[in-house]
Amino acid sequence: MIDVDSGGTDTGARRRTWMIGGGLLVASALLTLAMRGYILPMVPVVSVPDVLFAAGAVIFAIGIGRAGSVTARRPLGTAAIAGLAVWLLLSSPLLSLLLPVVQTDVDAAEMAELLWLSSMLSITSEVIALALALIGVMSIGRGGVVPRPWRWAPLWALLAVIVVRVLRSGFLSGDYGLGQETLVLLDGIGALIEAVAVGLLGVLAMVLAARPAPGSTAVYSSGDRRLSPEV
Repeated sequence: MIDVDSGGTDTGARRRTWMIGGGLLVASALLTLAMRGYILPMVPVVSVPDVLFAAGAVIFAIGIGRAGSVTARRPLGTAAIAGLAVWLLLSSPLLSLLLPVVQTDVDAAEMAELLWLSSMLSITSEVIALALALIGVMSIGRGGVVPRPWRWAPLWALLAVIVVRVLRSGFLSGDYGLGQETLVLLDGIGALIEAVAVGLLGVLAMVLAARPAPGSTAVYSSGDRRLSPEV
């Protein structure tokens, strides 16, 4: 049996875009989980998982062919997703440049000021990323390119990440009498949930890419007994 695609070029563009973009998201999630056990040097460079995620996001937004874009290349949603990808790559180096180098002989007041500045810059970075992500996922949900109900899957994943980060920040900053091992465990669980959310989005995109397109016609070869339904 051969599926003849009546959508032609458009369907091919979607399949290429969603398969490649989904693969990049899955690779980003798997590499994130694989790197959790390693202590990396604190240098102002972007991580490989972030690069993979950003590349996948840009491919989804722009599309390999116009029909492959999950935002239908509408300016607002496309710019928001592309901006999120760029911000993800630039935020860490930018924060490292803005924050002064901590000297060993600073007094308590200077240390408190540095911690406050670091906190404010981190919050600002998170707010910018959240705003861009919300615009992007809403554009995908309302765009009509991804079939229902899966067009809202990026929003579900984003909400899960937001809840996890809020809870994790609350536990890490609050005085709950939790030990260091418990805090590390909670941080690891939060990172696991975030990676799984990204990975599931990638798997979903690849599954949707592999599905027969709506309107495709099943054509059977002469050696197949099911040439046509009986009338």
